[in-house]
Amino acid sequence: RSARLLWERNQGLLLVSISQLFGALMNVTTRLLELEGEGMHPFQVLFARMLLTSIFCCAWMWWKKVPDFPLGAKGVRGLLVARGLTGFFGIWGMYYSLLYLPVADAVVLTFLAPSVASYGCYLFLREPFPRSARYASLISLLGVLLIARPTSFFSSSTPPTTETSTSSSYDGDFPTPTPGQRLSAVAVAMLGVLGSAGAYTSIRWIGNRTHALISVNYFAVWCTIVSTLALTLSRPLHISSLHFALPNGVRQWSMLIFLGICGFVMQFLLTKGLAVGDRGDGARATNMIYLNMIFALALDKLIFGQSPGWWSLAGSGLILGSAVYVAVQKQQSAALDEEGSVAGSGIEEEEIGMLSERGRGENRSDEE
Repeated sequence: RSARLLWERNQGLLLVSISQLFGALMNVTTRLLELEGEGMHPFQVLFARMLLTSIFCCAWMWWKKVPDFPLGAKGVRGLLVARGLTGFFGIWGMYYSLLYLPVADAVVLTFLAPSVASYGCYLFLREPFPRSARYASLISLLGVLLIARPTSFFSSSTPPTTETSTSSSYDGDFPTPTPGQRLSAVAVAMLGVLGSAGAYTSIRWIGNRTHALISVNYFAVWCTIVSTLALTLSRPLHISSLHFALPNGVRQWSMLIFLGICGFVMQFLLTKGLAVGDRGDGARATNMIYLNMIFALALDKLIFGQSPGWWSLAGSGLILGSAVYVAVQKQQSAALDEEGSVAGSGIEEEEIGMLSERGRGENRSDEE
């Protein structure tokens, strides 16, 4: 009975917490696909995952007879296109950064997106963005510098120490990225932050004028289109590192399937966790999203045998602290303003759409 009572009181928190474990597993699987053997290009991983996502979304909306399927309401189609395009850059930045950054570093950089999105909503939607939250966002940029560790700032006769390598559960030998590769990964990750912020802002702008899964489908379809074009044009453009190839063996097929399963389970548990309970429960559950960082650190250690160095820990602390502060500011603002929501709370995954499950699918949501 006590276990049932604990579950009923904390269902949202537990569901969101478990969802972050699957999110971390998804990121680790992506990195393994990109680094193992000859490696799959991020575009190819993105193509496989988003093609499955778009098929699932279309089948789900057709089965549920979602209004305005598939293009959405006429008045917001331009915003939906913007959401899809910006969302592509958001997920691309994450996938590319996993080539050269540990999962924990790549994940923590995504927590910059809510702060940037808050500033975008302040500019375009006139939503409040307190000065203290702006300062916190600026401080987080110092954390980016500490994670990137550009040689112009961290110059020495030898490269700065990065992650500590220890024994791992994986037998593969991954190459150590150069300072230039690490810096390029952070630069692309920052492009991804801008893309994610644009996606969050677009979703806020769309509001409840169209079904949430239509927004998810736009994102998945645009990712599929762009990745298909990139893979198709790589041959005439003579880009040797980018080409389409089927998964090599049972292991890669299994990891791709596992990647899709983790993405779906994470999305389902996260949206269910945010939907249960009252508004206060939703706000508390949202804060559990930051557990993704803890899971990423643990899996980096377990799978890749990597422990973060002091610079990465300091940078991650600045970014996480700033993100939590901005999220708390938004929650306090939402408590004062009955129209508050959890849209800018720091959800890293770009395809949260099942919030339409609330009220037997009758309610629509603008949350990601």
